[in-house]
Amino acid sequence: MLFWIEITLLAFSILANPITKTSSIKNHKTPNNNIRLYGGYESRPLMSFVVLGDVRREFHHTSIKGIDFSRTIKKNYKDYPLDISLRLSAVRYNEMNYQKDHNQVNLFFMVHRKANYRRMPIRFFIGEGISLSNNVPYVEGRETRRISGRDSKLMNYLNIGFDFRLSDLTGFENLNKIRFGIADSHRSGVFSKVKLFNNTRGGSDFITLFLEYDF
Repeated sequence: MLFWIEITLLAFSILANPITKTSSIKNHKTPNNNIRLYGGYESRPLMSFVVLGDVRREFHHTSIKGIDFSRTIKKNYKDYPLDISLRLSAVRYNEMNYQKDHNQVNLFFMVHRKANYRRMPIRFFIGEGISLSNNVPYVEGRETRRISGRDSKLMNYLNIGFDFRLSDLTGFENLNKIRFGIADSHRSGVFSKVKLFNNTRGGSDFITLFLEYDF
């Protein structure tokens, strides 16, 4: 828990300070495409993860596994350590027999902020887009119907987290195209403000671990 709090404090310290040019950040020459494989479980609300590092599992124990395909559309935006990509996700839900398992697709833009953590390169990221599920996820539906009396298969989507290159973690340079990270996969109705999302309030969060490969 202390580690996650330390990461959170570092993230906010980065956001609080001006973003410097890329000269102070270690840059690898990387391809523009990558693929992410991940799995995770239903957890606490998004801000619990971001502010408190709270990664406790929700008691229904539902889970997801998925794959993201990404194309970088801008590297080092305006000479700052910011990379922008477009991502498409395919997700499978394990609903633990509370309802039928189902699929989901996400389409979103992601911004990576390159930085250093204890002299080790790290990337913080946030993705924003839309998410369409075959069925309303079980725990999410319970939450949104409790709060707003409604639910929606189409929701706003956020993906927030950080990652490290395995080469920086292990010292093996031949692993420089592979990253390991953690992310919060978040669906919500944007506080019942959007008709497209059925004016739904509330949502769901899945804490995921992932491996990402550049190609």
